[in-house]
Amino acid sequence: MADISQSNQDFLNSMLQKLHGNLEGRFRKFVDDQVRAIEETKVKIKKRKGVIHFIRIFPQFLAAVENMLAGVADAGGSSSNLPVRRMVDREYDRIIRTMFDSLKVIARENPAVGVSGHLGAGNTSLLSVGGASTTTGSSATAAGDLEDKEVLNFHILLIENMNYFLEEVSDSSSRAPNVQNEVLDDWREDAQRQLAEHMGQYLNAVMRRPLGKLLEHLENVEAQLTNGKAPGMVAAQPSNSKTAFNKVLAGYDAKEVRKEIEKLKKRVEKHFGGGDSGGDDASSMHSGFGGSSGGGAGSKNLVNKVLRECEKFYGDVEMRIGAITTEVYGGDVLFEWPRAEVKSAFAAIR
Repeated sequence: MADISQSNQDFLNSMLQKLHGNLEGRFRKFVDDQVRAIEETKVKIKKRKGVIHFIRIFPQFLAAVENMLAGVADAGGSSSNLPVRRMVDREYDRIIRTMFDSLKVIARENPAVGVSGHLGAGNTSLLSVGGASTTTGSSATAAGDLEDKEVLNFHILLIENMNYFLEEVSDSSSRAPNVQNEVLDDWREDAQRQLAEHMGQYLNAVMRRPLGKLLEHLENVEAQLTNGKAPGMVAAQPSNSKTAFNKVLAGYDAKEVRKEIEKLKKRVEKHFGGGDSGGDDASSMHSGFGGSSGGGAGSKNLVNKVLRECEKFYGDVEMRIGAITTEVYGGDVLFEWPRAEVKSAFAAIR
């Protein structure tokens, strides 16, 4: 078009400009419809986990658009400065921002029966949305609230969706390796940050079952040391004495640790092992995308990823035990943390 605009082909230039403007308008309207559909997505109480439908569909949309832009470049061989590239990147940014914002809204909603959001007309949309899982968020941080089912569901939903976005958007982008897309890079960085944040909070919650008494003791001692209390003064407290610490550690022998890790595995599998939020049948048919895609390899990979983080958590606990044993109890305690059993137990469940 740039070449034509500099020529004397006024009619051809005018026609191309009109076609270009019409196509831009259609694309913007298309994205407007998708954004509206995402924002209006409702959820059903029974679909409480899994990848939300608009997160699942976006990588397909991304791959389709990038395939259409493949080979488009300016005279210097770059596409980053082309108007079409800038327009598409702006819409990527708008769609992803809406998805992430809507995901948090869905995760924080109080349980309530809703209907799946979808476009009002047309059935060929690349990004039409279906049902989604829901959780109830909570700002409570007390240890007693960490095990709250709705708080856990909040973190689970964010972990599943951010993990899926990171894996699938990376795969979609790799199909167009010459595209250096700063917009997608920025959102992948944001997704990684959110994944790490909610993984940490999830671990702090689920580890209360296998390691609750030990964590309470460690946190109590660590908090006092952080606040400047002398190690000897901490150890002089009846609840934090060497005898009390030995009693806590005695509850975590090899047999108990293996049993609790096996329970932990089953719980992680329950949380991440195959839930999906593909939407109800009517919405799925309307959108042109089939219903639930279930668990499969993606769910197994996420389960293994979470279990690796659980193993790291156990390793961190061992380090914390060692630090307190040395600093507060002079390195003299009766029981040792069963490191070898922890390692073998995690090796056995993956």
